[in-house]
Amino acid sequence: MNHLDASRQVSGVVYRTLARLLFISLLLLFIYPFFLIVSGVDPSAPIEIQSEMKLVYYLQIVLPFLCVAIAMMYRGPDALLLSLHCLILIYPAVCLTSAIWSVDSYDTIKFACLMVIYILAIGAICQLLDIEVLCKLIVRVLVFLMLASVVMAVAFPRYGTHLIEDGIEGGHAGLWRGVFIHKNQLGAAASVSVFVFLVFPRFISTSLSFRLICIAAATACLIFAQSAGSLVALCVLLVFYCLIRALPVSGNILVLIVFGVSALAFAAFEFFSADFVAMVGRDVTLTGRTEIWRIVLNAIWQNPFLGYGYDAATANFIKPLLIGQVGPAAVDAHNGYLDVMLGTGFLGLTILLYCISSVTRDGITRAKISVESKSDCFLLLVSFPMLSLFFSFFEVAALSSVQGLLGALTFLSLTAIPLYLRLDLRGYRSSAVSRRSASRLPATQKRGTSSWKPATTGR
Repeated sequence: MNHLDASRQVSGVVYRTLARLLFISLLLLFIYPFFLIVSGVDPSAPIEIQSEMKLVYYLQIVLPFLCVAIAMMYRGPDALLLSLHCLILIYPAVCLTSAIWSVDSYDTIKFACLMVIYILAIGAICQLLDIEVLCKLIVRVLVFLMLASVVMAVAFPRYGTHLIEDGIEGGHAGLWRGVFIHKNQLGAAASVSVFVFLVFPRFISTSLSFRLICIAAATACLIFAQSAGSLVALCVLLVFYCLIRALPVSGNILVLIVFGVSALAFAAFEFFSADFVAMVGRDVTLTGRTEIWRIVLNAIWQNPFLGYGYDAATANFIKPLLIGQVGPAAVDAHNGYLDVMLGTGFLGLTILLYCISSVTRDGITRAKISVESKSDCFLLLVSFPMLSLFFSFFEVAALSSVQGLLGALTFLSLTAIPLYLRLDLRGYRSSAVSRRSASRLPATQKRGTSSWKPATTGR
């Protein structure tokens, strides 16, 4: 029996080690850093006239199935399927269904399926890894991205900064993009990293000097990327973190505060936009975004309830329209909410926002009643969808896709938080049953509980 227990322990260690490696690989694949280098894209030539290497896109399909296979081998198929929260699967189901009326059914099915298998892979990984281990791995990936971005910008400026002859967007010449393809993506990653490195030191390292280096690197990326939206989103997130920690109210009230303040901020922006954008060094049109939003809204009102098909609405419908009316730099809605409505209409946006608010509420509630280490884990996971809500006012990929840093981390949180809440509740019930069973044992067995074993073990 001892040999069997030892064998199971070794097997568990092997599976968890594999899960760590697979999880890091999964995150990096969907974030896709070093795009220009890995894809073999010349930054001085337009991407449209170049052929990208598709290996990473193939791996984005293969690796999630490997994660699911490892989890099923260790936990069994029932544990994986029953652990997924049905709410997170409703939005992908709507995205898949939108292929019926999509302007390009093939693209809609392809990218909706990618979202589904990513969610399944995250659920599988969460079955194998403790929540604290998962959070530490996320932070390690952020540390790698920030340090690598500084190295790329300083040592390899051809790839790490925007150039005058840049085929991607030469208007940002001199600004950092780090390991990403655009400075706004670096800004989003930097805002996440600054927040995490400042607020959750337990997940980085016991070395204060290394933590300071990480904070300095992330701050440098945020400054030199000059993404005003990322800076505003970071400040708002820090404010809400202080509210969550300080206010003795329930998760429902805090979520209402989050959405209420967001609505007030949006209304204030509508009335005082000129003063606000002057403070952050932008023109009143937010670098042409308001003109883009007007065109996108006109398109949305033509099919407001169902949209034009997930992903295909942006790539095959609104992009050509924007390029024709605004210019070659306008390739998407530059707003996550509008992008979701383009793809799946008000139906998809309502379901997605309800999912985010529900999961955020449950995560905040659990964080407020947990011990410090578990509380930090849930607050870390909650911070990703909260940041996406604010960053989506300025950029598109935070809400509508699992590709890119904020999108990958947001759907990770929406999958992981309900799963870990279920696992915690199941563990609590199991321990309660064990305590009740022990309380009904005869007195002689209670005195020897530490060595007593059920008869079925053969001991």
